[in-house]
Formats: sequence, C-alpha cells, structure tokens
Amino acid sequence: MNGTIARRPRTATFVAAPPARFAALLVLVAAVLLAGCAGGLIGELPRVTKPALASSVTVYRDEWVGFVGPIILRIDDRRVFRLWVHQQFSFPLDPGEYVFYYTIGFNECRRVAFIQPRQSYKLRLAPNCARFEDLY
Repeated sequence: MNGTIARRPRTATFVAAPPARFAALLVLVAAVLLAGCAGGLIGELPRVTKPALASSVTVYRDEWVGFVGPIILRIDDRRVFRLWVHQQFSFPLDPGEYVFYYTIGFNECRRVAFIQPRQSYKLRLAPNCARFEDLY
C-alpha cells in the first residue's frame, strides 16, 4: 500500500437532540393536540336583538357515556359549542323557535325549542337522544 492509510468515506455524523429540547417538543405537540380537543365556543351564537326580553339558556353534559368524544352542539345549523364531560355553558337567547341539534359519535339528536321571554332554561345533553331532556 505504499505507506498510505486508507480513509473511510466521509458521512454526516448523527447528532442527537438534547433531552431538554426533545421534552419541549413533546410538550408542544401535546399542547397543540389538546387545544384542538378543548371544549367551549367553536362558532357564533345567535345574535341577541332584544336584550330586555332575552332568556338565559344553559347547556351541560354530565354523563361519562361517550366520554372519548365531545358533543358538538348546533343551534339553527350553526356549530356553537363543543362539550366534554362535566362542562356547561350559559348564553342569552332571544325569544323564538330554535332547532337544537347535537352529535356525539354516530348519534344525532335534534329538538325544536320554543324560548319564551325572560326565562331560564337548562338543557342536559346526553348521548342517548331519548334522554334529551325538556327545556324548563
């Protein structure tokens, strides 16, 4: 070999990410995933045009049945809320007729509600549509 040393071909060296950087990346990914699953207002509520006559409506979910998925509530074909277990939301609504429609998994429930002036209504959203309780 005439006194020369054979060299290995140059390759890029693998540099591992420091543990702190990897942990920060995991936290960021988890936060993004959880933010997409958060409950709350996901659309626009119907506009209140008569505040003096508006009623208070509360929607809530308290059952663990179907806990792996949120209930998506629509009012008059508008996506309004995403509810997970033990969440509730209150909002004002003008008197009138509204269609409350919600889905959880493959179940779809819909109900026409007649909202009277200056009343309080509590609506329990359950995965079983037969348990879709009356507004009171």
